[in-house]
Amino acid sequence: MKPPISNIQLHTDSKTPLYLQLATAIGSCIQNGDLMPDAKLPAIRKMADYFGVNSVTIVTAYKHLEQKQMVYSRVGSGTFVCPVPMEEVPEFVHKGNQFFQAHRLHMENAIDFANTSLPKELFPVEAFKTAFNQVLDVEGGGAFRYIEPMGYLPLRGQLATFLSQYGMQATAENLQIISGAQHGLDLISKAMLGFGDVVFVESPTFYGATGAFLSRGAKIIEIPMESDGMKMELLESYLKIYQPKFIYMMSYFQTPTGISYSMEKKRKLLELAETYNTYIVEEDDYYDFHYGRDRILPLKALDRHNRVIYIKSFSKILMTGLRMGLMVMPKPVQLRVSEINQTTDIATSGFIQKAMELYLKDNDLTKYAEQMRRVGSEKYRKTLFFAKKYLSEYMTYELPNGGVTLWMELPEGVLAQDFCNRMLERGVILIAGSQYELVEKEKEYIRLSFCNVNDDALQVGMKRMAEELRASESHQ
Repeated sequence: MKPPISNIQLHTDSKTPLYLQLATAIGSCIQNGDLMPDAKLPAIRKMADYFGVNSVTIVTAYKHLEQKQMVYSRVGSGTFVCPVPMEEVPEFVHKGNQFFQAHRLHMENAIDFANTSLPKELFPVEAFKTAFNQVLDVEGGGAFRYIEPMGYLPLRGQLATFLSQYGMQATAENLQIISGAQHGLDLISKAMLGFGDVVFVESPTFYGATGAFLSRGAKIIEIPMESDGMKMELLESYLKIYQPKFIYMMSYFQTPTGISYSMEKKRKLLELAETYNTYIVEEDDYYDFHYGRDRILPLKALDRHNRVIYIKSFSKILMTGLRMGLMVMPKPVQLRVSEINQTTDIATSGFIQKAMELYLKDNDLTKYAEQMRRVGSEKYRKTLFFAKKYLSEYMTYELPNGGVTLWMELPEGVLAQDFCNRMLERGVILIAGSQYELVEKEKEYIRLSFCNVNDDALQVGMKRMAEELRASESHQ
């Protein structure tokens, strides 16, 4: 039994039940960051022996935490700490057997290849300041009234118009305002999933999504990714067997691989959804960061049978803390989501929504997105240049031609988490690919984000990575 669980003490003379003491203590470890997302809690029997209590006490404590959506259980594997919305996650780094927060105050000289946000200098602060002041000048205190659960109607109309550039026929009536993609995934999970329901996900995939699904008691089935999307033959075989509630995917620049779907696979995916009577949840975080000349065509734009639930976040293209996104849904799903949202509403405030609507009136979001795309494209080209110069001898990686990250395969024998730990000692922050895997894979990957790193730091960081890999090679 290792810390932090070993530091917990239970008091038999307390009026608080033992299970609640234990659940509260574990919850504190989770909130403090001593237990990280997806960390596995000790087995029930092991915990019972350690604390000298009945196994029922441990089971009840774990169930209590599960009801609070702080942990999730995986049949045959155990109980794990739930991921939380990315906007609320402290930036943790793993070093040795301990996790600690990588506050910029303490790591001001670190090269951060984990941060996927654009530099704050690019945020349209002045334009939003103007919009905020206009809302307050016109409405005063009324700017802070509650608005309808679907979101501010004029804003929904503006966003529907924005989506038309991607060939999507959204309307204000079928568009839901959300506070980012994680909020949308949480609403979909609550509206559509019950204990034991099956969800298909790409492998590897975004842990925030799987955490939302698992917190509802869903069973996750992974579909391996190929260079142009999910493996369709396996997907169809599994559809015949498992009958999932929905398939979760990203059409472009998938997290974490950067893979984009071919048109052939997008059409096949829609065909399979119709044939086997299931939905597809399509998440769009990085579609605006496409660096090629081909037109972006979301799966939702091809959705003739209303099978796709489209979720888009604006946190990457505008401002991270804006907490703004949207969902476009088939009518049956929309009705269920609307009911859920009225009882668990954590949506963006009415004031922010009204300011966003004014911003869109006075500013061309499409033109702004083009500017950010140019910034991302330039950074992407420089990243590839330095990667080829320093890392091509040691690592392999795809060329996504979009997004803000590279998914890089480490040499045989180099463990991703160990490599990330050693790079942290060299002042470079990376994310191990294991964070995106439900089960251990044979190959080891890291994800490298380049969008918030200046050119000099890009070069220095990759040079340090090469030096570490060279040292690892000499020790083998």
